[in-house]
Amino acid sequence: MLRFPRKILLAVAILIVLLLFSFLFGRHYDLTQAQQLAQRQVKQLTHYLDTELARFAAIPHLVTDNQLLTAFISDKKQAVQPINNYLADIQRASGASDVYVLNRAGDVVASSNWQLDYSYIGNNFAFRPYFYQALAGEKVAYFALGLRSNERGIYFSEPVYHDNDVIGVVVLKVNVSKFESDRQLLNTSLASHFYLSLADNVIAISDIKSWRLNTIQPINDAKQQYFTTSRRYLGYMPKVIDAQQTNSQGIPLLHINAADKRSRYVPATAAINRLEAQMTVLVDISSVNIEQFPRLVWIAVIYAGALMVFYSLMARFAGYKKLLYSRHSLEQEVIERTHALEKAQTALLQSAKLATIGQLSAGINHEINQPLSAMSTYLVSAKRLIAKGDITQAAENIVIVQSLIERVHKIVGQLKHFSKPAQTQLREQSLAQLLKNAMVIASAQLKHDDVIVKHAEIADTIKVWVDGVKFEQVLVNVITNASHAMAHSPKRELSFEIEQFDGRVKLSILDTGPGIEQHALGTIFEPFYSTKSTNGLGLGLSISKQIINSFNGCLTAHNRPHGGAQFIITLANTKGAL
Repeated sequence: MLRFPRKILLAVAILIVLLLFSFLFGRHYDLTQAQQLAQRQVKQLTHYLDTELARFAAIPHLVTDNQLLTAFISDKKQAVQPINNYLADIQRASGASDVYVLNRAGDVVASSNWQLDYSYIGNNFAFRPYFYQALAGEKVAYFALGLRSNERGIYFSEPVYHDNDVIGVVVLKVNVSKFESDRQLLNTSLASHFYLSLADNVIAISDIKSWRLNTIQPINDAKQQYFTTSRRYLGYMPKVIDAQQTNSQGIPLLHINAADKRSRYVPATAAINRLEAQMTVLVDISSVNIEQFPRLVWIAVIYAGALMVFYSLMARFAGYKKLLYSRHSLEQEVIERTHALEKAQTALLQSAKLATIGQLSAGINHEINQPLSAMSTYLVSAKRLIAKGDITQAAENIVIVQSLIERVHKIVGQLKHFSKPAQTQLREQSLAQLLKNAMVIASAQLKHDDVIVKHAEIADTIKVWVDGVKFEQVLVNVITNASHAMAHSPKRELSFEIEQFDGRVKLSILDTGPGIEQHALGTIFEPFYSTKSTNGLGLGLSISKQIINSFNGCLTAHNRPHGGAQFIITLANTKGAL
């Protein structure tokens, strides 16, 4: 026995379920669209018919107001021809089929068709409901077959009053074929039909000829007796149309069987109150099931394509799963290596700061020992003065000692702040204060090298967006490098220049040393490059450039036209300018 793999059976089962749901959904969607179309059309058609009926219903009232007509019915000696001509004018102007007048006995005494062979004059229509109801004072709209013409028509009648008494009835007839032809202009949809059914369920108006004067409801004996005695349809007995009403997916359907085919429709109905009738529009959905097959074919094709792509991806996924663990391990290793590099970078920055302090240690020791020696001298002097009783002079010596202690504290405190490790914390800082702090650390080296410092006038309002400690490290490194470079120069002068532009600040550090060798201009910021032969790792400027880059700034260097080097630091002065 042939066995199919489970995957194939599962795929086929899913396809069958998918096609079934697609068929039901597509069919329901098409039925809903047909129902909405039927509702729109029945609304349009009902509005049109109500408007036309209201227009025709108003005409008999206009005729009853004619004084000549009232006099003619009241006085039988009046000439009939003017009335006939008047009714003929009304008929032509309104588009009605006929307009005529009946006396109280139901005899037609004047008519718009007086000159035709089938003139109504002399005929008695007392048996018609539109006559005896109007005679009772009502305004009537009534459908019936014409006694003389045998044509379907709607009769509008209204009583004629004289001294508050009904003396006659005016009747206006409209052939319903007018509405059937007008409807073709109103709605040209070939997929829909309509019919107007009366209170007795007989179809009075329809665009399908075989439905006219027939019914889709069963006819019992009482109904047959009514059709015979009412003479509404004269001698014609309505036939039952073979139709069944069903429901599909919550939407009502009407099945009508004809000799040649069976049709299915979605109906929509609306009331025509003036005629006590109901308008029904039917949208043909006979081919709704067949119309689903192109959709199902497309869905099957898309499903097959998706299935092929899915199996292809699954085949690749098998290999991907093997790589997933390796990738995860690699990511973990990269994270660990990144952390290690970050620690090494932090250690390297700290080493560079300590190396700078080490290079400056001789000058710093001198800066500390000098006030310490002075303090010792002043204290010895103060002891002797106290012994002599010169308390005032001794107090002055103690004040001097106190100022020398503050000087030592300031140097040591700045060194402690400079040397401690810290996380990068960017904030708005005063450039003048940062330069002042850096000069405290570098001042010993500058004094040792006998460098004259031209202090720049930097306003306190000039701010830069940096990490203060790291930026001070860069300034100390650049300033001490300049001091070392000028150690053997005849002119030793360090100066600063400040510029502001486009939300940025440019700080230039200028020296009068020999400048940077031409071949070194392109490599001065590379790691382990150093111009010092006896000490230094060559990391200071490389680290300084990395620090400035982390502030979204720029550190560059070039030679001055008249000798010496110029280091330029460009920074943002606000967070928004980064």
